Amino acid sequence: MKSPPRRAYAQLGEVFWFMMMKLSVQVHNSLETVSKEWPVSSADAPANARYHVFQTLTFLRVWWNSFGRGGAVTPCLMEVREAEGRPVLFAPFALSKRGLARILTFADADAADYNAPILFPVDYVWTRERAAELWRLIVEALPDFDLVIASKMPERVGGLLNPLFLIANAPNDVACHGNDLRRPWDEIERAIPFRKTLLKRMRALGRVGALDYFVVADEQDNDEVLAFVLRQKQRRFEETKVPGFDVDREKYAFFQEGTHSFARARMLHLVGLKVGNEIVGAMWGLVQDKVYYAILIGSEGSDWAKYSIGRIVYYKTLEWLHAAGFEYMDLGIGDEPWKLDHCDTTVPLAQMTVIRTWRGRWYMRRMRALESLRGTVLWRKIRPFKWVVLRRLGGAFAGHTQGRCRG
Repeated sequence: MKSPPRRAYAQLGEVFWFMMMKLSVQVHNSLETVSKEWPVSSADAPANARYHVFQTLTFLRVWWNSFGRGGAVTPCLMEVREAEGRPVLFAPFALSKRGLARILTFADADAADYNAPILFPVDYVWTRERAAELWRLIVEALPDFDLVIASKMPERVGGLLNPLFLIANAPNDVACHGNDLRRPWDEIERAIPFRKTLLKRMRALGRVGALDYFVVADEQDNDEVLAFVLRQKQRRFEETKVPGFDVDREKYAFFQEGTHSFARARMLHLVGLKVGNEIVGAMWGLVQDKVYYAILIGSEGSDWAKYSIGRIVYYKTLEWLHAAGFEYMDLGIGDEPWKLDHCDTTVPLAQMTVIRTWRGRWYMRRMRALESLRGTVLWRKIRPFKWVVLRRLGGAFAGHTQGRCRG
């Protein structure tokens, strides 16, 4: 009789270890019932918590008041603790129904760049086997669902290993990118592509009118700059014939409420660029301690396009953040060429897709069929015209824009 393989013994050992740890899971269906260890913002969070801004209670409140409004999405705010009550891992999951299938995801809907748990330091090392047992415990505590789609998961959060990353079953299709600001400014500036050309265009722009790069501090100015950046993004969507903020009303609600909520929580970092008295560029971002997350960037087109306004706003923001002592500028998710050219850091991400029932299998087959259709030459040719027709039928958008997009 053959003895069990060594790996089987190791797996049994990990399961026994997990049982001895006696980890417990609690799921909250309301933001109001989560524990005091859940970070509210970077200014109000436990010192030992490691997290991204997208998992703070401030962000999640804005998220559920926009993307989650109408009751179509159920919060599943999960907290894992050791037997003594010490926190181990918190995660903001959301349960929604799409057709017949109940889908478990992070609270995201493309509003978050990183989908990750809030992590706390522990006295042990996470392994794949331990992470799998942790996930089994989490699933047992959650409501019934048919499919898990957990995308955009980083390997580490604040230097701590993310156990959910260990059980991911595929790489994410795109990564996040950013710049390390702990380097001397001269070194950062020299690495900016076509820097001399950019500075030349800044001087030319200054001859048109006095340049004023400013950080917004007044609530009324918040509204003015927000309206500008969203209007410019909508214009860009329409120029490229893709769905814009006129399609995603929830995104508009996210930015309208978020701008004021994040400002009150000292998480908003909104900047503008004026030539004379006219706003020509802006950037909307969030901050957490010494990390800046760029979310939206908008710039005037038409005759202003020759000055590369968007890149000037990026350059001035990079310079301001470095002078203010920030350590990292995160340009977020997306492998756009300009990000690859301008960033010195890439953060690979992973995803976990798990089908649990026939409903989940049916949903995934449908989604894969749609992805195959969208990849055809014919679809790419006719798809832009769909949005042209819908916008004409819907009438003028009255200069208002709705949503979120990268620059």
